[in-house]
Amino acid sequence: MTFNTHGEDIEPEQFSDVDSALGDGFSESDTESLRSTLFQSVSENGRGYHKYKDGLYFMPDDEREQERLDMQHEIFLQTVNRKLLAAPVNPNSINVLDIGTGTGIWAIDFADEFPHSAVLGTDLSPIQPSYVPPNCSFEVDDFDQPWSFTQKFDVVHGRMLAGSLGDPKALLRQSFEALKPGGWIELQDFAFPVRADDGTMAGTAFERLNESLMKALQLLGRDGGWAAQYAEFMSHAGFVNVVETRYKWPQNHWPKDKDLKMIGQWNMFNTLDGIHGFSARLCTKVLGMSVEEVELLLAQSRLDIKNPRIHAYWPIYIVYGQKPGLAA
Repeated sequence: MTFNTHGEDIEPEQFSDVDSALGDGFSESDTESLRSTLFQSVSENGRGYHKYKDGLYFMPDDEREQERLDMQHEIFLQTVNRKLLAAPVNPNSINVLDIGTGTGIWAIDFADEFPHSAVLGTDLSPIQPSYVPPNCSFEVDDFDQPWSFTQKFDVVHGRMLAGSLGDPKALLRQSFEALKPGGWIELQDFAFPVRADDGTMAGTAFERLNESLMKALQLLGRDGGWAAQYAEFMSHAGFVNVVETRYKWPQNHWPKDKDLKMIGQWNMFNTLDGIHGFSARLCTKVLGMSVEEVELLLAQSRLDIKNPRIHAYWPIYIVYGQKPGLAA
């Protein structure tokens, strides 16, 4: 098993008290023009949620969330030099399964880049576009339930499953069975909570919000930090050649490094766009908070998210492993 890390020690830029409001010029409305199709099935807290197995997944699937997911895809591409997979896969003439595909943007990009592959994306929400490459298709399905695919896959890919994943060990067992000998699984994910290594997040509203979300997930029998154990789980499931690479997504433009600063800027948009969706159902339905309490905590957290004197970041894990045997 191999472990790699990137950006373990990020040097922050020096900001004054006045500079703390630098992020105030950016708002969720800045990306409004990029949002498109609305698939609002169940309306709650002013958001739209998928109808299939309503309540199983706490995130919305409305237009606002779809645009955020596509933005998050771009952050991943910036992080990994625009590679769709980290695993050493020969992408020609392979069958690929993309679980929790969301808007389908990863599956579509892979199908476009490798036209001799066949890509199947599955998700609880049917929010994927109708016009896709001929080698790409989508199905409504729940990856936490028993799989019934008739074909075997060369690659199983899953990204940002944190919070929606009920049993990672069961997922890996099913992936192992669904893969051909020599096939690969790759999971790219965020390990809750958002954190800061230098204590600058301590005592903030944003820290309280993260603690609340972690508590809510635990009450649902889920663990937002499972990504930190994916490598261990893969090895126990029988995968070999397991490699884990860790990254840090700064929460805003606080790093001195220009590339990390850019990723932080994007991630600030990502978080500001997603914070209501992350929190609404978990805080009201699971923790029993009032709408007013949630909105106040979110308003305070948004100020922390944009404050470059708070050196917070998202821990990102990209983990892949191979099923033993010779590839066909």
